[in-house]
Amino acid sequence: MKRAGTLEGKVGSEEKKFQEILKSHNLNDRNYQDLLNRLEGPRKGRQPTSTIHPIPSKHTRFLIIGDLHLNARGEHGGYGCDFARLKKVLNIAKEEGAEFVIQTGDVTDGEDMRHHQKYGIVVQGIDNVVEFSANEWPDCGLPTFFIGGNHDETYLNRMGADICSYIAKKRPDLHYLGMNEGNVPLQANYRKMLLKAKDQDEHAQIAQKMLKEPGATWIRIRHPSKGSAKGRSYQPQQHIESLEGSLKPQILVIGHYHKMDYLFKRNVHVFQAGTLEIQSGWMRTKDLHAHLGGILVDAYYNEKGTINLLYHQRLEYAVNGREDFGVLGGHKK
Repeated sequence: MKRAGTLEGKVGSEEKKFQEILKSHNLNDRNYQDLLNRLEGPRKGRQPTSTIHPIPSKHTRFLIIGDLHLNARGEHGGYGCDFARLKKVLNIAKEEGAEFVIQTGDVTDGEDMRHHQKYGIVVQGIDNVVEFSANEWPDCGLPTFFIGGNHDETYLNRMGADICSYIAKKRPDLHYLGMNEGNVPLQANYRKMLLKAKDQDEHAQIAQKMLKEPGATWIRIRHPSKGSAKGRSYQPQQHIESLEGSLKPQILVIGHYHKMDYLFKRNVHVFQAGTLEIQSGWMRTKDLHAHLGGILVDAYYNEKGTINLLYHQRLEYAVNGREDFGVLGGHKK
């Protein structure tokens, strides 16, 4: 038993040393495999290897989640928000080493969006909705940067109250950036400064100051108010084309449309975040799909703030809920 323990300790030590070497050279899985193939040389039956990309000096991994509509009611009982999928996506991201989470607004379902909406929400009244949202939004232990959306804005329009700021005050892991738009830096040292902000106004002040820093690499989160177009990428393209060059972020994350998509335009990586709300009856009347799940993003960038490589993968992806299992309504928790 003693020899086995010594052997295990040696293997563990060597594995730790190997991991430190990989980390010191910033080798990702793809680069590492390509490097091994190149060192081993041609082998019979093996496909030609890809070219090794230049290894960027910096790396960040983060999770994107879309509109939550936490207090929406499901059509057939339970909740409109797919809490089971939300928890799974957050846990996977945490296990895979994500550093932070981005959420694109419509945290709540709002009130008085439509005359009959009061029959489709779990709780009503700003105090009840704040309490419900703060309690039910799963905490995976990662800082979450989020904005408000047009549904959250109903409280601002009705009573001048920003419900997202109240929710954030009840949760130290939630960092509210403002209504409809916010900015998050990729660099960890800049994000630490942002995490110290007390409220959304201070967040905005710090973000505006850091936007001017040389080499800063930025993610902009946006929740538009226009309706969906027939072409999935049409609205994001229109927005990118309308931006003045100095206002372009390196990464743009868009909510509201409940679609999941990626495009690269004008040197901007554009993500549509999808949603965690299962397709409702109202959405079906408008022929709108709900792309459920999350997006795990690996961004590799250099000291000048330029993104060299960007990989992304969908987590727990589905369209319109659990139709593959024959279930059409909201899930019970």
